[in-house]
Amino acid sequence: MTVSGIFLILFIILSIVHIACEARRSLAGRYVTKPFLMPALGLYYMASAAQPDFVLMAAIACGWLGDIFLMLPDPRNMSRYFKMGLAAFLLGHIFYIALFAAYLPGASNVPVWGWICLPVYIAAGIAGYRIIAPHAGSMLPVVMIYIVVIVLMAASTILPLGNVNTTGAVTVMAGALLFMVSDAVNACNRFVGEPPLEWLLTMGTYLAGQFLLVQGYLLF
Repeated sequence: MTVSGIFLILFIILSIVHIACEARRSLAGRYVTKPFLMPALGLYYMASAAQPDFVLMAAIACGWLGDIFLMLPDPRNMSRYFKMGLAAFLLGHIFYIALFAAYLPGASNVPVWGWICLPVYIAAGIAGYRIIAPHAGSMLPVVMIYIVVIVLMAASTILPLGNVNTTGAVTVMAGALLFMVSDAVNACNRFVGEPPLEWLLTMGTYLAGQFLLVQGYLLF
């Protein structure tokens, strides 16, 4: 077995154990597994890539910081760690935008069906805003900025189409959409109320989304 294969198995095992701990509402299990999820994915990427890209590594690192901040207890309910986690994920999305925006000069090569996917991302952002905005209160400006950035991140994944391996391009597009779903569910849980199976929807789509973004880029 290759080194990259070992790290991939490690990431999968950690992901399964973490989601199981979330299902059992095990705080101890969450604290033990969550800090190692993104490092395992980062190690898989570095072991798999011929020349690891710093921008992608920075995006993964921001995801790791966001994971840490969002799991920290906030006894005074001041949203301090939530805001820090939000900022970390926002920066991670900006790094992803930078990663895929590098293919902007080849935008003319993007097939028509790729551009047709753009309204899907925009519609998802609008839907998320309409659900969350009435409950966001003083956090509304931050929520609006976050939604705009994550829609731009998803839209940027269209740019590699026609310029790289199609399977890889479609994979990162799927990863971006899953990331959007994860953030939407997490935001609903924060501002609106806990959705059914929130633990599975938030972390399941988040981990799958991050993995597909990394795996798709490896296939470029």
